Amino acid sequence: MCRAHLAALLRLLILAGGAFYVNPYTSEDRIDLNQVWVEIPKSLVALGGDVHILVQGVTGAGNLRVRLAREDDDGRTLLATMPLALDAESRMTLPCGYFSRGGIYYLEIVADKESFLDYGNATINTIKVKRDVSEGGLMETGDSVVKSWKFDVQWPSATLDVTPEQIQTYPERQVTAILEFPKVVCTPVQTSADFWLELLYCGHSSGGAVLCDGKNTSSHAHVLYSEQMYGFPGRRTMTLRCELFGQAGDYALTLRPAAAAGPQDLALAFVKADWSDQFVLNVHGGSVFPCGDGVRVLFQYPECVLDGSDRVRVFGRDSSDRLRYVAERRVRRGQHTASFDCRLFSEKYPEYCFVYVSQAVTGAVADVRMDCLPTLPLSEGGAGGWGEWSPWSACPAPEHCSTRTRSRHRFCDSPPPAYGAKYCEV
Repeated sequence: MCRAHLAALLRLLILAGGAFYVNPYTSEDRIDLNQVWVEIPKSLVALGGDVHILVQGVTGAGNLRVRLAREDDDGRTLLATMPLALDAESRMTLPCGYFSRGGIYYLEIVADKESFLDYGNATINTIKVKRDVSEGGLMETGDSVVKSWKFDVQWPSATLDVTPEQIQTYPERQVTAILEFPKVVCTPVQTSADFWLELLYCGHSSGGAVLCDGKNTSSHAHVLYSEQMYGFPGRRTMTLRCELFGQAGDYALTLRPAAAAGPQDLALAFVKADWSDQFVLNVHGGSVFPCGDGVRVLFQYPECVLDGSDRVRVFGRDSSDRLRYVAERRVRRGQHTASFDCRLFSEKYPEYCFVYVSQAVTGAVADVRMDCLPTLPLSEGGAGGWGEWSPWSACPAPEHCSTRTRSRHRFCDSPPPAYGAKYCEV
Protein backbone atom coordinates (compact mmCIF):
# COMPACT_ATOMS: atom_id res chain seq x y z
CA MET A 1 0.00 0.00 0.00
CA CYS A 2 2.86 2.34 0.78
CA ARG A 3 4.36 1.57 -2.56
CA ALA A 4 1.10 2.62 -4.26
CA HIS A 5 1.09 5.91 -2.35
CA LEU A 6 4.71 6.52 -3.29
CA ALA A 7 3.99 5.87 -6.98
CA ALA A 8 1.02 8.24 -6.88
CA LEU A 9 3.15 10.88 -5.19
CA LEU A 10 5.91 10.43 -7.83
CA ARG A 11 3.38 10.83 -10.64
CA LEU A 12 2.13 14.02 -8.99
CA LEU A 13 5.67 15.41 -8.75
CA ILE A 14 6.34 14.59 -12.42
CA LEU A 15 3.13 16.30 -13.48
CA ALA A 16 3.98 19.32 -11.34
CA GLY A 17 7.41 19.50 -12.93
CA GLY A 18 5.89 19.24 -16.38
CA ALA A 19 3.57 22.11 -15.58
CA PHE A 20 6.59 24.21 -14.66
CA TYR A 21 8.36 23.65 -18.01
CA VAL A 22 5.36 24.68 -20.09
CA ASN A 23 5.05 28.03 -18.30
CA PRO A 24 3.85 30.47 -21.04
CA TYR A 25 6.22 33.20 -19.85
CA THR A 26 9.33 31.18 -20.71
CA SER A 27 8.23 29.01 -23.59
CA GLU A 28 10.09 29.29 -26.88
CA ASP A 29 6.70 29.74 -28.52
CA ARG A 30 5.93 32.80 -26.36
CA ILE A 31 8.37 35.62 -27.17
CA ASP A 32 8.88 38.82 -25.21
CA LEU A 33 10.16 41.29 -27.85
CA ASN A 34 10.92 43.76 -25.07
CA GLN A 35 13.85 41.54 -24.16
CA VAL A 36 15.13 41.21 -27.75
CA TRP A 37 18.00 43.48 -28.84
CA VAL A 38 20.33 43.52 -31.79
CA GLU A 39 23.85 44.81 -32.40
CA ILE A 40 24.26 46.18 -35.94
CA PRO A 41 27.78 47.00 -37.21
CA LYS A 42 28.47 50.74 -37.15
CA SER A 43 30.21 51.03 -40.53
CA LEU A 44 28.36 49.37 -43.37
CA VAL A 45 29.03 49.90 -47.08
CA ALA A 46 26.51 48.91 -49.73
CA LEU A 47 27.50 45.66 -51.47
CA GLY A 48 30.54 45.48 -49.19
CA GLY A 49 29.78 41.98 -47.86
CA ASP A 50 27.17 40.05 -45.88
CA VAL A 51 25.91 41.83 -42.76
CA HIS A 52 26.21 39.83 -39.53
CA ILE A 53 23.94 41.00 -36.71
CA LEU A 54 24.10 39.79 -33.09
CA VAL A 55 20.63 39.05 -31.67
CA GLN A 56 20.20 39.01 -27.88
CA GLY A 57 17.23 37.86 -25.78
CA VAL A 58 16.06 35.05 -28.08
CA THR A 59 16.45 31.54 -26.61
CA GLY A 60 14.76 30.02 -29.64
CA ALA A 61 13.63 31.57 -32.91
CA GLY A 62 10.10 30.20 -32.59
CA ASN A 63 7.82 31.92 -35.11
CA LEU A 64 9.89 35.11 -35.36
CA ARG A 65 10.42 36.65 -38.76
CA VAL A 66 12.91 39.26 -40.03
CA ARG A 67 12.04 42.07 -42.41
CA LEU A 68 14.55 44.34 -44.14
CA ALA A 69 13.37 47.69 -45.56
CA ARG A 70 14.95 50.82 -47.03
CA GLU A 71 13.86 54.44 -47.00
CA ASP A 72 13.43 55.66 -50.59
CA ASP A 73 12.04 58.81 -52.20
CA ASP A 74 8.54 57.29 -52.27
CA GLY A 75 8.61 56.02 -48.69
CA ARG A 76 9.77 52.80 -47.08
CA THR A 77 10.46 49.92 -49.49
CA LEU A 78 10.33 46.32 -48.25
CA LEU A 79 13.39 44.45 -49.49
CA ALA A 80 13.06 40.98 -47.93
CA THR A 81 11.14 38.86 -45.40
CA MET A 82 12.74 35.72 -43.96
CA PRO A 83 12.55 33.46 -40.88
CA LEU A 84 14.86 34.43 -38.05
CA ALA A 85 17.77 32.00 -38.23
CA LEU A 86 20.63 32.26 -35.74
CA ASP A 87 23.99 30.52 -35.77
CA ALA A 88 25.82 29.11 -32.76
CA GLU A 89 26.94 32.61 -31.77
CA SER A 90 23.39 34.04 -31.89
CA ARG A 91 24.07 35.92 -35.11
CA MET A 92 21.86 36.25 -38.15
CA THR A 93 23.22 36.94 -41.63
CA LEU A 94 21.65 39.36 -44.10
CA PRO A 95 22.87 38.70 -47.66
CA CYS A 96 25.07 41.40 -49.16
CA GLY A 97 22.97 41.81 -52.30
CA TYR A 98 20.03 43.36 -50.43
CA PHE A 99 22.15 46.42 -49.63
CA SER A 100 22.28 47.68 -53.21
CA ARG A 101 22.73 51.37 -52.39
CA GLY A 102 23.50 53.76 -49.58
CA GLY A 103 20.86 55.28 -47.32
CA ILE A 104 18.69 54.53 -44.29
CA TYR A 105 17.66 50.93 -43.70
CA TYR A 106 15.28 49.30 -41.19
CA LEU A 107 15.66 45.91 -39.54
CA GLU A 108 12.41 44.54 -38.12
CA ILE A 109 11.79 41.46 -35.98
CA VAL A 110 8.15 40.39 -36.24
CA ALA A 111 6.14 38.14 -33.90
CA ASP A 112 2.52 37.01 -34.23
CA LYS A 113 0.30 38.41 -31.48
CA GLU A 114 -0.63 34.97 -30.19
CA SER A 115 3.06 34.25 -29.65
CA PHE A 116 3.74 37.56 -27.90
CA LEU A 117 3.74 37.98 -24.12
CA ASP A 118 1.52 41.00 -23.56
CA TYR A 119 1.41 41.16 -19.72
CA GLY A 120 -1.99 42.74 -19.86
CA ASN A 121 -1.07 44.63 -23.07
CA ALA A 122 1.00 47.10 -21.07
CA THR A 123 4.17 46.57 -23.08
CA ILE A 124 2.78 47.09 -26.60
CA ASN A 125 3.01 50.48 -28.25
CA THR A 126 -0.15 50.60 -30.37
CA ILE A 127 0.61 53.78 -32.34
CA LYS A 128 0.81 53.25 -36.09
CA VAL A 129 4.08 55.12 -36.68
CA LYS A 130 6.97 55.58 -34.30
CA ARG A 131 9.48 58.15 -35.56
CA ASP A 132 12.62 57.24 -33.63
CA VAL A 133 13.26 53.53 -33.97
CA SER A 134 17.05 53.67 -33.97
CA GLU A 135 17.19 52.10 -30.48
CA GLY A 136 14.51 49.49 -31.13
CA GLY A 137 10.96 50.76 -31.26
CA LEU A 138 8.08 48.43 -30.49
CA MET A 139 4.72 48.74 -32.22
CA GLU A 140 1.60 46.77 -33.05
CA THR A 141 0.50 46.38 -36.68
CA GLY A 142 -2.51 44.23 -37.49
CA ASP A 143 -1.97 40.69 -36.21
CA SER A 144 1.73 41.24 -35.52
CA VAL A 145 4.03 42.92 -33.05
CA VAL A 146 7.12 44.52 -34.62
CA LYS A 147 10.36 45.72 -33.10
CA SER A 148 12.35 47.93 -35.45
CA TRP A 149 15.90 49.33 -35.63
CA LYS A 150 17.12 52.03 -38.00
CA PHE A 151 20.69 52.11 -39.32
CA ASP A 152 22.76 53.82 -42.03
CA VAL A 153 24.55 52.23 -44.96
CA GLN A 154 27.22 54.18 -46.83
CA TRP A 155 27.40 54.47 -50.60
CA PRO A 156 30.33 52.57 -52.09
CA SER A 157 33.14 54.90 -53.05
CA ALA A 158 34.30 55.08 -56.68
CA THR A 159 37.55 55.94 -58.41
CA LEU A 160 37.95 57.21 -61.97
CA ASP A 161 41.19 57.18 -63.94
CA VAL A 162 41.72 58.42 -67.50
CA THR A 163 44.70 57.59 -69.71
CA PRO A 164 46.31 59.62 -71.21
CA GLU A 165 45.62 62.83 -69.29
CA GLN A 166 47.31 65.07 -71.91
CA ILE A 167 46.14 64.67 -75.53
CA GLN A 168 45.74 66.48 -78.83
CA THR A 169 42.33 67.08 -80.35
CA TYR A 170 40.95 64.06 -82.21
CA PRO A 171 43.67 61.89 -80.64
CA GLU A 172 45.23 58.98 -82.48
CA ARG A 173 45.78 57.13 -79.21
CA GLN A 174 42.62 55.83 -77.55
CA VAL A 175 41.45 57.60 -74.42
CA THR A 176 40.64 54.93 -71.82
CA ALA A 177 38.65 55.41 -68.63
CA ILE A 178 38.71 52.94 -65.72
CA LEU A 179 35.81 53.03 -63.25
CA GLU A 180 36.28 51.06 -60.05
CA PHE A 181 34.31 50.45 -56.85
CA PRO A 182 37.06 48.90 -54.72
CA LYS A 183 34.81 47.93 -51.77
CA VAL A 184 32.06 46.24 -53.81
CA VAL A 185 32.23 42.44 -53.46
CA CYS A 186 28.77 41.20 -54.50
CA THR A 187 26.00 41.72 -57.04
CA PRO A 188 22.81 43.56 -56.02
CA VAL A 189 19.59 41.54 -55.87
CA GLN A 190 17.82 44.32 -57.76
CA THR A 191 19.64 46.82 -59.97
CA SER A 192 18.58 50.31 -60.90
CA ALA A 193 20.07 53.33 -62.66
CA ASP A 194 22.15 54.54 -59.74
CA PHE A 195 24.66 56.80 -61.53
CA TRP A 196 25.31 58.81 -64.67
CA LEU A 197 28.76 58.64 -66.20
CA GLU A 198 29.31 61.91 -68.12
CA LEU A 199 32.06 63.48 -70.20
CA LEU A 200 32.02 67.28 -70.00
CA TYR A 201 33.85 69.89 -72.05
CA CYS A 202 34.86 72.60 -69.60
CA GLY A 203 36.44 75.26 -71.84
CA HIS A 204 39.91 76.61 -71.21
CA SER A 205 41.53 76.82 -67.82
CA SER A 206 41.49 80.15 -66.02
CA GLY A 207 44.53 80.72 -63.84
CA GLY A 208 45.21 76.99 -63.75
CA ALA A 209 41.71 76.14 -62.44
CA VAL A 210 39.37 73.94 -64.46
CA LEU A 211 36.09 75.74 -65.11
CA CYS A 212 33.82 72.82 -64.24
CA ASP A 213 33.89 70.62 -61.17
CA GLY A 214 31.75 67.74 -62.41
CA LYS A 215 28.48 69.18 -61.12
CA ASN A 216 27.84 70.91 -64.47
CA THR A 217 27.49 74.30 -62.79
CA SER A 218 29.71 76.21 -65.21
CA SER A 219 28.18 77.99 -68.20
CA HIS A 220 31.18 76.75 -70.18
CA ALA A 221 30.40 73.09 -69.54
CA HIS A 222 28.85 70.97 -72.30
CA VAL A 223 27.81 67.34 -71.85
CA LEU A 224 29.45 65.40 -74.68
CA TYR A 225 28.57 61.89 -73.60
CA SER A 226 26.42 60.33 -70.87
CA GLU A 227 25.63 56.75 -69.87
CA GLN A 228 23.47 55.30 -67.09
CA MET A 229 25.31 53.00 -64.73
CA TYR A 230 23.30 50.10 -63.30
CA GLY A 231 24.56 48.65 -60.05
CA PHE A 232 28.17 49.04 -59.02
CA PRO A 233 30.61 47.18 -61.24
CA GLY A 234 33.74 46.20 -59.36
CA ARG A 235 35.91 47.37 -62.26
CA ARG A 236 34.94 48.57 -65.71
CA THR A 237 37.14 49.76 -68.58
CA MET A 238 35.68 52.05 -71.25
CA THR A 239 37.07 53.60 -74.44
CA LEU A 240 36.02 57.19 -75.09
CA ARG A 241 35.53 57.90 -78.80
CA CYS A 242 38.15 60.22 -80.30
CA GLU A 243 35.57 62.45 -82.04
CA LEU A 244 34.38 63.59 -78.59
CA PHE A 245 37.65 65.48 -78.13
CA GLY A 246 37.24 68.01 -80.94
CA GLN A 247 38.10 71.20 -79.04
CA ALA A 248 41.26 72.32 -77.31
CA GLY A 249 40.74 72.85 -73.60
CA ASP A 250 39.81 70.91 -70.48
CA TYR A 251 37.55 67.88 -70.19
CA ALA A 252 36.08 66.27 -67.07
CA LEU A 253 34.83 62.71 -66.71
CA THR A 254 32.43 62.49 -63.78
CA LEU A 255 30.26 59.96 -62.01
CA ARG A 256 27.19 61.59 -60.47
CA PRO A 257 24.15 60.09 -58.73
CA ALA A 258 20.92 59.63 -60.67
CA ALA A 259 18.86 60.73 -57.64
CA ALA A 260 19.22 63.69 -55.31
CA ALA A 261 19.61 61.30 -52.38
CA GLY A 262 22.79 59.88 -53.88
CA PRO A 263 26.34 60.43 -52.63
CA GLN A 264 27.81 63.92 -52.84
CA ASP A 265 31.49 62.93 -53.07
CA LEU A 266 31.67 62.55 -56.82
CA ALA A 267 34.47 60.79 -58.66
CA LEU A 268 36.30 62.99 -61.16
CA ALA A 269 39.06 62.67 -63.74
CA PHE A 270 40.41 65.38 -66.04
CA VAL A 271 41.88 65.46 -69.55
CA LYS A 272 43.62 68.43 -71.19
CA ALA A 273 43.66 68.73 -75.00
CA ASP A 274 45.80 70.90 -77.32
CA TRP A 275 45.11 71.47 -80.99
CA SER A 276 46.33 68.58 -83.10
CA ASP A 277 49.50 69.12 -85.11
CA GLN A 278 47.88 67.01 -87.86
CA PHE A 279 46.00 70.12 -88.98
CA VAL A 280 48.01 71.56 -91.91
CA LEU A 281 47.05 74.28 -94.42
CA ASN A 282 49.03 75.58 -97.42
CA VAL A 283 47.99 77.83 -100.30
CA HIS A 284 49.59 77.19 -103.66
CA GLY A 285 51.46 80.14 -105.21
CA GLY A 286 53.06 83.35 -103.99
CA SER A 287 50.08 85.66 -104.66
CA VAL A 288 46.44 85.52 -105.69
CA PHE A 289 47.14 87.14 -109.08
CA PRO A 290 47.86 86.03 -111.68
CA CYS A 291 45.02 83.64 -110.80
CA GLY A 292 44.97 81.20 -113.71
CA ASP A 293 42.58 78.29 -112.98
CA GLY A 294 41.81 79.42 -109.43
CA VAL A 295 43.52 79.45 -106.07
CA ARG A 296 44.31 75.95 -104.83
CA VAL A 297 44.45 75.13 -101.11
CA LEU A 298 46.06 72.00 -99.66
CA PHE A 299 45.18 70.73 -96.17
CA GLN A 300 45.48 67.80 -93.76
CA TYR A 301 43.49 66.89 -90.63
CA PRO A 302 43.21 64.09 -88.02
CA GLU A 303 41.62 60.85 -89.16
CA CYS A 304 38.52 60.96 -86.95
CA VAL A 305 37.28 64.52 -87.58
CA LEU A 306 33.54 64.81 -88.14
CA ASP A 307 32.68 64.06 -91.75
CA GLY A 308 31.49 67.11 -93.68
CA SER A 309 31.67 69.48 -90.71
CA ASP A 310 35.04 71.18 -91.26
CA ARG A 311 35.49 74.02 -93.75
CA VAL A 312 38.09 76.08 -95.54
CA ARG A 313 37.11 79.75 -95.53
CA VAL A 314 38.45 82.76 -97.43
CA PHE A 315 38.70 86.23 -95.92
CA GLY A 316 39.88 89.50 -97.43
CA ARG A 317 42.06 91.64 -95.18
CA ASP A 318 41.29 95.34 -95.59
CA SER A 319 43.54 98.33 -94.92
CA SER A 320 42.39 98.46 -91.28
CA ASP A 321 43.61 94.86 -90.83
CA ARG A 322 40.08 93.45 -90.49
CA LEU A 323 39.14 90.13 -92.05
CA ARG A 324 36.07 90.21 -94.28
CA TYR A 325 34.32 86.93 -95.13
CA VAL A 326 34.39 86.02 -98.84
CA ALA A 327 33.57 82.33 -99.35
CA GLU A 328 34.06 78.79 -97.98
CA ARG A 329 34.28 75.16 -99.07
CA ARG A 330 33.07 72.15 -97.03
CA VAL A 331 35.68 69.45 -96.31
CA ARG A 332 34.64 65.85 -96.93
CA ARG A 333 36.53 63.00 -95.30
CA GLY A 334 39.29 61.85 -97.63
CA GLN A 335 39.41 65.24 -99.39
CA HIS A 336 42.66 67.21 -99.09
CA THR A 337 42.39 69.97 -101.71
CA ALA A 338 39.98 72.79 -102.47
CA SER A 339 39.96 75.33 -105.31
CA PHE A 340 38.50 78.84 -105.21
CA ASP A 341 37.36 80.54 -108.41
CA CYS A 342 39.27 83.62 -109.53
CA ARG A 343 36.05 85.65 -109.67
CA LEU A 344 35.97 85.63 -105.85
CA PHE A 345 39.08 87.84 -105.71
CA SER A 346 39.73 91.45 -106.63
CA GLU A 347 42.17 94.22 -105.75
CA LYS A 348 39.60 95.51 -103.26
CA TYR A 349 41.62 93.70 -100.59
CA PRO A 350 45.43 93.91 -100.62
CA GLU A 351 45.64 90.44 -99.03
CA TYR A 352 43.53 87.28 -98.76
CA CYS A 353 43.64 84.77 -95.89
CA PHE A 354 42.64 81.11 -96.11
CA VAL A 355 41.51 79.52 -92.84
CA TYR A 356 40.91 75.87 -91.88
CA VAL A 357 37.87 75.80 -89.54
CA SER A 358 37.33 72.74 -87.32
CA GLN A 359 33.89 71.93 -85.89
CA ALA A 360 33.37 69.88 -82.70
CA VAL A 361 30.45 67.64 -81.72
CA THR A 362 29.01 70.55 -79.71
CA GLY A 363 28.73 72.59 -82.91
CA ALA A 364 31.46 74.99 -81.78
CA VAL A 365 33.90 76.06 -84.50
CA ALA A 366 37.49 77.22 -84.23
CA ASP A 367 40.07 78.58 -86.67
CA VAL A 368 42.98 76.17 -86.31
CA ARG A 369 45.24 77.08 -89.26
CA MET A 370 45.60 80.18 -91.48
CA ASP A 371 47.72 81.03 -94.51
CA CYS A 372 47.63 84.45 -96.22
CA LEU A 373 48.65 85.61 -99.71
CA PRO A 374 49.15 89.11 -101.13
CA THR A 375 46.70 89.95 -103.86
CA LEU A 376 49.39 91.14 -106.30
CA PRO A 377 52.84 89.63 -106.83
CA LEU A 378 55.79 91.24 -105.10
CA SER A 379 58.44 92.81 -107.38
CA GLU A 380 62.06 92.22 -106.39
CA GLY A 381 60.94 90.82 -103.14
CA GLY A 382 58.45 93.64 -102.69
CA ALA A 383 60.71 95.81 -100.56
CA GLY A 384 60.47 99.57 -101.02
CA GLY A 385 63.29 101.83 -102.25
CA TRP A 386 64.14 105.47 -101.49
CA GLY A 387 63.55 108.14 -104.14
CA GLU A 388 65.75 111.23 -104.83
CA TRP A 389 66.15 114.02 -102.29
CA SER A 390 64.16 117.13 -102.95
CA PRO A 391 65.94 120.55 -103.09
CA TRP A 392 66.49 122.43 -99.87
CA SER A 393 63.68 124.63 -98.84
CA ALA A 394 64.17 128.38 -99.49
CA CYS A 395 65.42 130.66 -96.73
CA PRO A 396 62.47 132.81 -95.57
CA ALA A 397 64.81 135.70 -94.55
CA PRO A 398 68.18 135.57 -96.35
CA GLU A 399 69.77 138.02 -93.98
CA HIS A 400 69.06 135.72 -91.05
CA CYS A 401 69.54 132.28 -92.65
CA SER A 402 72.16 131.31 -90.13
CA THR A 403 69.50 131.24 -87.41
CA ARG A 404 66.73 129.60 -89.50
CA THR A 405 66.03 125.94 -90.37
CA ARG A 406 65.74 124.61 -93.90
CA SER A 407 64.53 121.14 -94.90
CA ARG A 408 64.41 118.60 -97.71
CA HIS A 409 62.67 115.24 -98.08
CA ARG A 410 62.49 111.97 -100.02
CA PHE A 411 59.87 109.24 -100.32
CA CYS A 412 59.94 105.46 -100.20
CA ASP A 413 58.57 105.25 -103.74
CA SER A 414 61.31 103.87 -105.91
CA PRO A 415 59.64 101.40 -105.89
CA PRO A 416 56.92 101.67 -103.27
CA PRO A 417 56.79 98.60 -101.01
CA ALA A 418 54.27 95.93 -101.94
CA TYR A 419 51.49 95.25 -99.46
CA GLY A 420 52.96 93.50 -96.49
CA ALA A 421 56.53 93.95 -97.73
CA LYS A 422 59.43 95.60 -95.93
CA TYR A 423 59.35 99.38 -95.71
CA CYS A 424 62.39 101.53 -96.46
CA GLU A 425 64.87 101.87 -93.61
CA VAL A 426 66.81 105.04 -92.68
